[in-house]
Amino acid sequence: MSSGKFTIKQMTDSISLVGRTNVGKSLLFNKLIQYKNSIVLNKHGVTRDINEGKILYQDKYLNLIDTAGISSSDEHFSKLSYEKTIEAIDRSSVVLFVTSIEDGVTSSDKEICSLLRKMNKSIFLIINKCDKQKSDLKKYEFSEFGFTKVFEVSAKTNRGLERLVEELFNSCSSSVHKEDKISRIAFIGKPNVGKSTLINSILNESRSITSDVPGTTIDSLEIPFTFKGHNFLIYDTAGIMKKASTKDIINKYSINMSLKCISDANLCVLVISATELVSKQDKSIFNILKDNNKPFVLVINKIDLISKNEIKILKSKIDYFSNILFGTKIIYISALHNRNIRKLLFTIKTLVTNLYREYRPSKLTKILNDACNKHPIKNASNRLIKLKFAKQNKSSDLSISIHGNQTDKIPDSYRKYLVNYFSDQLGLSGVPIKLIFKKEKNPYKMGS
Repeated sequence: MSSGKFTIKQMTDSISLVGRTNVGKSLLFNKLIQYKNSIVLNKHGVTRDINEGKILYQDKYLNLIDTAGISSSDEHFSKLSYEKTIEAIDRSSVVLFVTSIEDGVTSSDKEICSLLRKMNKSIFLIINKCDKQKSDLKKYEFSEFGFTKVFEVSAKTNRGLERLVEELFNSCSSSVHKEDKISRIAFIGKPNVGKSTLINSILNESRSITSDVPGTTIDSLEIPFTFKGHNFLIYDTAGIMKKASTKDIINKYSINMSLKCISDANLCVLVISATELVSKQDKSIFNILKDNNKPFVLVINKIDLISKNEIKILKSKIDYFSNILFGTKIIYISALHNRNIRKLLFTIKTLVTNLYREYRPSKLTKILNDACNKHPIKNASNRLIKLKFAKQNKSSDLSISIHGNQTDKIPDSYRKYLVNYFSDQLGLSGVPIKLIFKKEKNPYKMGS
């Protein structure tokens, strides 16, 4: 995959977790990557898509893929999930065939075993839920599969996981783990606005399940990729629904996972459907971004479904966002037809690059002085408030501390003026700047 699109890293072997529903694959996945990423519930069919993470061991890593439970059901999601699972197995070097000692060997286990043997993959048999004393007779049932590499584990209690990880790294080609900067990009929005289709278009392959049925994506998926030498991790999130729709426990978990992705992300891509204009729910999601001080790109998808005149009307209504947040990047696309996808990619890269820039205190202080000279600020007694010094803080967002006297008396209007002035002078349109005002002297001044 090239042609200017994101390319998936293929520097290390992939391992897929495969098994019937509710044998504990997602919990095992979370334990192996040491991060609560997949939704774990005692309910069939919770994982509908694939999810990816990294197993880290002695400064090396392997890719791990959590798949949906294989089911013989004709239900719509099961068919889609089955196709994704087969794709994951196909690109894996090792398959972890997960079973449960609580159920013993089932007919579904036998069907999955037969399928895996036909695909000619290296198979590790995982007997999960061995956290309690089980009879040797029950364990003996699994010997009929004839696998030489058998691991009795408990994802719940971590039993046997260390031995499993060691064997995986002995059997696979791993990559050296480097602490390179990885930008986390969360694609968010209401259900069925085209987030997964957009991600598939960006990656130039079908990685996420897409459907016209709202709620197809219920888990938050992580997908690593590179673009123009920059490492990214994409979050394909579940659609954020209204509070009235969160009574169902799966929907509640999905929304909570989406909110966590927003919190963890360096940059968000808010996707809106051109056919629905700006709804109350879109504004609610926007407020979540604003409260988290997250830089974001506003993407208007499905413009192929409306006329040119309707696009003009839409652009006038979309000004809602640009009017309340300085410098918001707005891009009109068709994910289905790859329209303006490259423009979106370069916008993401530019914004992320700006997030990592470092500025000398002397430069920031000069900008501060220029701003104050153009528009001096006075307190209620008409006395001049002196802002003396500015420096960048070490944080995940772009934060600047401003030192001076009576900083607690600076009105909100002047604070907004300074934010906009810094943004303009630094060329950081679309990147939220957080100003922290401190009543302190210049810490770099001699004798202070």
